[in-house]
Amino acid sequence: MSDHSQKPLPTRRATPREMVLSHSSLLTPSAPSSPSFYRSSSSAAEAVVNVPKPINNKADRLKDQDRPSLPQRSSYHGHSVTPPPSILARPQESKEALANVFPKSEPRPTLNQPRSRTENRPSIQIHKTSLSRRPSIDSAKVFAEAAWTVEKANAGNIGLHNAVNSIQGQLAKRIWIGTLGMATDTLPDRTRGDIKAELALNHSSIPVFVNDLDFEGHYHQFCKQILWPIFHYVLPDNLRSKGYEDGSWKHYVAVNRAFADTIVENYRQGDTIWVNDYHLMLVPNMIRERLPDASIGFFLHIPFPSSEIFRCLHVRMEVLEGLLGADLVGFQTYSFARHFLQTCSRLLAVESSPKGIQLENTAVNVGIFPIGIDTKGLSIKRQDPEVAQWVQVLKEKYAGMKLIVARDKLDYVKGVRQKMLAFERFLTLYPEWQGKIVLIQVALSTSEQNEFQGQVSDVVARINSRFSNLSYQPIVFLRQDITFSQYLGLLTAADVCLITPLRDGMNLTSHEYVVCQEERKNPLVLSEFAGTYGSFGACLRVNPWNYTEVAHAIHQALEMKDDEKAVRWNELRKNVCTNTAQFWATDFVSELIKVHSDVQRRYSIHIPLLNMRVILPEFKAAKRRLLLLDYDGTLLPYERNTPVRSKGKTSREDMVKIVAELAKDPKNIVYIMSGRTREALDKVFGSIGNIGLCAEGGCFLKLAGSSTWENQVQEGSDMQWRKKVMEMFEYYKERTPGSEIEEKTVPIVWHYRQADNPSYGLWQARECQNHIEEAIGSIYPIHAVVGRKCLEVMPRDVSKAHAAKKIVESLRQQDDVDPLDFVLCIGDDRSDEEMFGYCNGLKFGEDNEHRVVTCTVGSKGSKASWFVPGVSTVIQGLRLMAEKQQ
Repeated sequence: MSDHSQKPLPTRRATPREMVLSHSSLLTPSAPSSPSFYRSSSSAAEAVVNVPKPINNKADRLKDQDRPSLPQRSSYHGHSVTPPPSILARPQESKEALANVFPKSEPRPTLNQPRSRTENRPSIQIHKTSLSRRPSIDSAKVFAEAAWTVEKANAGNIGLHNAVNSIQGQLAKRIWIGTLGMATDTLPDRTRGDIKAELALNHSSIPVFVNDLDFEGHYHQFCKQILWPIFHYVLPDNLRSKGYEDGSWKHYVAVNRAFADTIVENYRQGDTIWVNDYHLMLVPNMIRERLPDASIGFFLHIPFPSSEIFRCLHVRMEVLEGLLGADLVGFQTYSFARHFLQTCSRLLAVESSPKGIQLENTAVNVGIFPIGIDTKGLSIKRQDPEVAQWVQVLKEKYAGMKLIVARDKLDYVKGVRQKMLAFERFLTLYPEWQGKIVLIQVALSTSEQNEFQGQVSDVVARINSRFSNLSYQPIVFLRQDITFSQYLGLLTAADVCLITPLRDGMNLTSHEYVVCQEERKNPLVLSEFAGTYGSFGACLRVNPWNYTEVAHAIHQALEMKDDEKAVRWNELRKNVCTNTAQFWATDFVSELIKVHSDVQRRYSIHIPLLNMRVILPEFKAAKRRLLLLDYDGTLLPYERNTPVRSKGKTSREDMVKIVAELAKDPKNIVYIMSGRTREALDKVFGSIGNIGLCAEGGCFLKLAGSSTWENQVQEGSDMQWRKKVMEMFEYYKERTPGSEIEEKTVPIVWHYRQADNPSYGLWQARECQNHIEEAIGSIYPIHAVVGRKCLEVMPRDVSKAHAAKKIVESLRQQDDVDPLDFVLCIGDDRSDEEMFGYCNGLKFGEDNEHRVVTCTVGSKGSKASWFVPGVSTVIQGLRLMAEKQQ
């Protein structure tokens, strides 16, 4: 029905610069029960389905006492649903089950009224009356066959809608995908097809059909009662029950699966898929499973909590894995992005960096994209004569008064109750303002539970009863939305805007207030827990839990001089005009296209197996060759402290012999790139003449033909970090039995390969990595590198890639020999990836692909162009090169 429906979220079909926009625009009643992050306005043009209720015909009604009993459809809580084999499995429809929803009625037996205990009351017999069965007026059939129309919705994520509409001219085609704001399981296939055709043809939208149970369980239960509180730092003390959590989770998965199926069904090669908000966090990975090469982006419009809060979610792993199916995950602020990276690192044990998450076969980029407003569109709407009329009305009604305005959802995370208490503190601390100031609070409706927890009405009533008189009331509390013209008039006439959420994603009301204050330039009081605060340094910052601080901020805003107001407003205006809705949408889409292209190029799952028949001719024809060979895991398997270790001597001897054969050829320049110490490398390869060595991950370099080691760490670098890292490693070593610390000349390594409990060792390594990066990495120029069963801390300015660059530059400076025309680079772990990237950028003529050979050991996502299965294959390949080198 129209008042219970909402837009089907558009998607758009795209060439590489087009996008498919997917969003959980789920049901929002006329008094929305879901928190709205962005202002609802009449300008939003959303497509929905309106199914009017049939008019009852009294002539067709049956009297209650004569109506035969009908099987009643089970409600949500009483409905019996057979769970699918797997929670992530796609549900299979059963036509027989659907056909038996309403079984045929059994004949009603004759009912005998039992004899009354009162002797003088006669017994009564009720005989069956034969009645002809007529269809129920509210049956599913009547509803399914009712006429329908397409109406415009006036609720939803208006900030997203306006942002995408503002760049529509830059898109070849745009399609929204979303639900109809109502359950659709009673609609027949023919009606569904008609609705789908109508929306696709006239509204550039594709509907997602969701049944009643999934519709209710997904949005009102899992999204609003589980995800919403946790993401806003509220841990419910009673989440119904474990059954409630599990049941609603199944509906959440089902709706996400329906969205993924719809997107895949309508996907065309080259489309860009943009999934929005916490309602659809499983969709990216569901799409990735079926479209491995698709360009997928996800943006979260609400805060992402710290790892300590998020880990309380019972399906935390599934949610994170769902998000990591995207190429790009976007957040409003740096803190939200940092929380996400830390959570993934700690809970999924994946490698993270400020740029994103490194997975085994791919990488997920993380970006910060603060959303804004359409300033040009808002300025045009401010010119509406009705806005000026409302401004005049407010000035006349509150002549001689100062106006504080606020507009929030009546949700406990919006801090409306705390705002009222702070205003009460202000009137108490500054009694001279009593009778001279009015707070107009517009409170948008939300769920009854949120309104009850907010407990705002009793506070407002107490304040008004305490400070009111016959001609004055300090708080005007409107539990309703207002027209857009009234809203703009209120922001324009305000002397102070008070925005104090306890936790918020962005809050665009602050942006709209700045635009509306173009003439008056009045100050903004903003909570430090609002996402906007990170960009609005010129506002008056407050802690909404500190009522006295908020009271002082209100007084400061009222007493502020015009010069200071202008300076602060100009700074705010500059930010609002820079970070607009158009910039946000364009920036995200362009970054997604760039990231996807880079990920596909560097981490393609189609890395071919190294073909020696293709490589050997180029190797043999080259006049000067550079061979960069990793040691552990590439030339030799990782050694373990077990009796089996002694069996590796023969393998090592064979490896050294092959390397020596390669180094004998004057056309070859061989370098061993290792994380081991200088002493360890000299011991193994010291007998080989004319070989180059790179030790401790690039900290030390011995050029080929030289006998001295060169320190690659910048002279004068502060090494005080080593003491602090050692203290931290000692802490984790004591708490991880079997782990050990290796102290090299520059790097320090914590090994947990021999830990008594490998899974606990991995968990401790992630905790240690986060601890080091936060406590030490923010002070000293170091980084923690995750290796094979180890964690290594070393300076940021050294790596194998830097060492490879130094080697290539030294060779190019030698004018008396042939120029370098072939490079072979082989490694096995993440410390070699930067070296692969550098070598791939080297150019040696037109056939560069076969003259620069980067190869990783093991089939996994890598920047390398080739892969080999294992160490034995590497040795076989080098042996062939040694035989064919002349």
